Amino acid sequence: MANRTDKAAKTVKGTNPQFLVEKIIRQRIYDSMYWKEHCFALTAELVVDKGMDLRYIGGIYAGNIKPTPFLCLALKMLQIQPEKDIVLEFIQQEEFKYIRALGALYLRLTFDSVEIYKYLEPLFNDFRKLRYMNKMGRFECLYMDEFIDHLLREDRYCDIQLPRLQKRVALEEVGVIQPYKSLLDGDLMGMSESDSEEEEERKEKPRLTSRRRSRSRDRERDLGDRREDRERERRRGDGGERRERSRERDRDRERRDDDRDRRDRDRPSTSSSSSSKKDKKSSSSGKYDNDEEREIAEANAMRAKLGLAPLER
Repeated sequence: MANRTDKAAKTVKGTNPQFLVEKIIRQRIYDSMYWKEHCFALTAELVVDKGMDLRYIGGIYAGNIKPTPFLCLALKMLQIQPEKDIVLEFIQQEEFKYIRALGALYLRLTFDSVEIYKYLEPLFNDFRKLRYMNKMGRFECLYMDEFIDHLLREDRYCDIQLPRLQKRVALEEVGVIQPYKSLLDGDLMGMSESDSEEEEERKEKPRLTSRRRSRSRDRERDLGDRREDRERERRRGDGGERRERSRERDRDRERRDDDRDRRDRDRPSTSSSSSSKKDKKSSSSGKYDNDEEREIAEANAMRAKLGLAPLER
């Protein structure tokens, strides 16, 4: 049948290679349309053609647990079990990044620990972008070195339980594998050497640095003193303006008080003038009364001589 493992395939990790994928996910892959239409009667050569058409990686997605074409082709490789040279060609070619990712996943599932470290660690220098479909069916941006790091560090990736991988430290202690050398070691060594040279220069010339620091501190202090002086002058200017305003106000008040005093002084003179006028009027009226009495008295004396009756007032 189409879902059976090839008769010439060898056991991997002591079991059927297809059993490395869980039964539920494996059954979903068998029921998917991509498996039925594109994965039927595939050989190792035809898997390359299908891998060239891949546009993203991932495991299962959506609520119905739909498998991605990447996962379907990984199961197909477990079923037909291609030769080791073909798998290494998948990884070593640099033109198609998704074929490299497919070969890396198959190598992680079927090869031993020493070979996994040997063939996957050089892929840390590949920084190309990959599209990864999460379980919600949405795409995420992923880099090839991150993908390889997930395969080496995590126990489950792309919804496949990865076989146990021995620690690299243990393999180095036994001497089976050499210590890892990164391409960044040269840059790190150059940076450390430059740092050490700078430290030596600082130790050789501590006085110059201290003088520069002291000069910079003196300049800062001078600038601070100048700012303080400017602020004081501004405050003084503000205080002088306030004093002048207060003096003007005092002068205005003094002028107002002087005006009031003058008015108060003028008031009694007016009252005395009015009283003198009244006295004059009363004196003039008294004078007028005395003249009338004299005239009346003279007239009565003349009338008495003539024998007439006197005048009445």
